[in-house]
Amino acid sequence: MSQTLRLNKYLAQLGIASRRKADELIAQGRVSINGKTVKALGMQVDPLSDEVTLDDVPVGKPGKKKHYYALYKPQNVVTTLSDPEKRPCIGDLVKLMDTHVFPIGRLDFDAEGLLLLTNDGEASNKLMHPRYHVDKTYRVKVKGHPSKETVDKLKRGIKLEDGFVKPSSVKVEKMLKENAWIQMTIAEGKNHLVKRIWLRLKHPVIRLIRTDFGPIRIKDMKPGDMRKLSKVEIEAIQKVGKPSAKKTPRSPKS
Repeated sequence: MSQTLRLNKYLAQLGIASRRKADELIAQGRVSINGKTVKALGMQVDPLSDEVTLDDVPVGKPGKKKHYYALYKPQNVVTTLSDPEKRPCIGDLVKLMDTHVFPIGRLDFDAEGLLLLTNDGEASNKLMHPRYHVDKTYRVKVKGHPSKETVDKLKRGIKLEDGFVKPSSVKVEKMLKENAWIQMTIAEGKNHLVKRIWLRLKHPVIRLIRTDFGPIRIKDMKPGDMRKLSKVEIEAIQKVGKPSAKKTPRSPKS
């Protein structure tokens, strides 16, 4: 006889998301049991007989293999598996895959670059949790030519409306005729953070490309490319948050 589980615990055991994140998915109406959308927290599910879907994709059964992918998210694609406004989304790029994976964190609609996809909820939680200070590296094309004083100010950290922010590193890559390319690494995961930083510095962002996420690098990928992570990369992800884990050095200029 099968024993029922709370739906959020079941999703967490499958590696879909942490229990807290699973509750958010349920409240958003993205989870269904046997074809019926559920929004009430605390719902019970029978792992053996119930069919659970997330965004209309079956979540599978306990014990399934964990998968890890790197995707170069193109510009003007939503970092969700489905979009009620029918905009292009990550789900369009992964719908032909034979397993359910979800994006770790987000990139803005008009941003591009490295996005990690997995069905490992524990790894996703660690990569996103502020406690672990996982660095993300970006190439940022900004309007105008930031002065040395502006760059030094950013290196020391600046105050935004929701708190103090200090990048791990900032480097001017190239000065163009009217704009500039900046490489910066930052651990915070606040919404639209890079754009807000440069807007505060009076150099609005024109283009934003994420090149590194923790130990994973975009390498020579192009927009729309997807690849499985290597064994070494997966091991590096799984070490995040462990006492022996060392901070991954920033990648060289892309």
